[in-house]
Amino acid sequence: METVNSAITELLNLINSKRQLFDSIMEMTLEQKKDIEGNEANNIGELVNQKQSVIDRIDEIDKSFAEKFNLLKKQLKVNTLEEVDFTKYPVLKILKFKVEEIMSLAQKIMKIEESNKEKLAQKMNELKTEMKQMSIGKKSLKAYEVPVINNDGIYIDKKK
Repeated sequence: METVNSAITELLNLINSKRQLFDSIMEMTLEQKKDIEGNEANNIGELVNQKQSVIDRIDEIDKSFAEKFNLLKKQLKVNTLEEVDFTKYPVLKILKFKVEEIMSLAQKIMKIEESNKEKLAQKMNELKTEMKQMSIGKKSLKAYEVPVINNDGIYIDKKK
C-alpha cells in the first residue's frame, strides 16, 4: 500500500512538472502568434529552438512517467486507469484529471500551431510574389539601360 501511494505521489510530481512545461510551450506559441501577426518574425527561430528544448524535457518526463505508471498498474493488477477503484485510491482520480487537463492543453497548442503554420505559409507566398515582382521590375529596368549602339554609317539609299 505504501509503495502504491509513493508511486502515485511520484506520478503526480511528474505530471505537475509536465504541466508547467506545457504552460511554457503555450506561452511561447502565443508569442510566436503575436510575432507572426505583427510581421516581426525575427524571434520565431529562437522560439522554435526553445520549444524544442522544452519538448525534449517533456519526452524525458513521459518516459519516466510511463515506467512508473506501468509499475503502478502491475502493483494494482489493472490494465488501465479506468479499472482502478477510486474510492480506495482517490488520489488517482486527481492524476487522471491532470492528465486530461494536459491533453486538452496540448490540443489547444496544436490548434494555435496549425494557425501559425498557415499564417507563415501565407506570408511566405506573399514574399515570393513580391520577390517575383521585384525581379520582373529589375529586368524591365535593365531593358532601358542597354546602351544604344551608334550606327551612323548605315543608310539605305532609295532610287528615285
